[in-house]
Amino acid sequence: MIKKFYTSILSFFITISLIIVFCLLSLKWADFKKIYQINEVNIYGSNFFDQSLIDKESLSIKNKNMFLGNLKYHKNELLKFDHIVDCKISRKFPSTINITIYEREPIALISSDELIILSSDGVCLPVEYCDLSLPILTNFKTNPELYRKGSKTASVNVMNSVELMKYTKDNHPLVYDMIYEFVFNENSEYEIVLKNGKTKILLGYNNLSTKIIYLDSFQKTIKEEKNITDFKYIDLRYDEQVIVKET
Repeated sequence: MIKKFYTSILSFFITISLIIVFCLLSLKWADFKKIYQINEVNIYGSNFFDQSLIDKESLSIKNKNMFLGNLKYHKNELLKFDHIVDCKISRKFPSTINITIYEREPIALISSDELIILSSDGVCLPVEYCDLSLPILTNFKTNPELYRKGSKTASVNVMNSVELMKYTKDNHPLVYDMIYEFVFNENSEYEIVLKNGKTKILLGYNNLSTKIIYLDSFQKTIKEEKNITDFKYIDLRYDEQVIVKET
């Protein structure tokens, strides 16, 4: 009985060992034939920032074995970039790697000791890898400690302005696309300067999202005859009123 028991145990270990050896030999053969060599790296979700940063990382993935490559390492390397919120790296057999990037959305610019991009959630990002035309926040405090890269701005006024820019972009994109400057003036009121460099929108200091709705509605009302860029200023500081002055 004992002999039979030890025989079955030995048989079990021999079988397992043969399976392991077979798998290792199969991998060695596949590696020799380059069956699972990574030949293609696809990148998805890179919409706002220069993709060259991700391309550089993808080059370090190519030509490695699909099974031996450390995808978690490459993911952590990509997550070191401040503009990347998250990423997913997956294998597609026999020889493809897919990288999906989730970027922060650039929404505005501000000048501190250098020019800084503000994302839609208020995180400060470097401008080197983004060449989008973004509204510039003007006349806000410029203390560098308020705009640490990779962190959310510590300025409440700037954060409120970012939220308004995000709201405008999502709900009134035509208005957002015309904004050149968003100004916090000497009276602690907000103004918009359009990209034509001539038209100023006076918003006041409260109910700013409602003022954006008024501006969008005004633009749609006059669109058959004029454009908001035809005015020197549009004053929205008074409830349910639009006061304009033509150029």
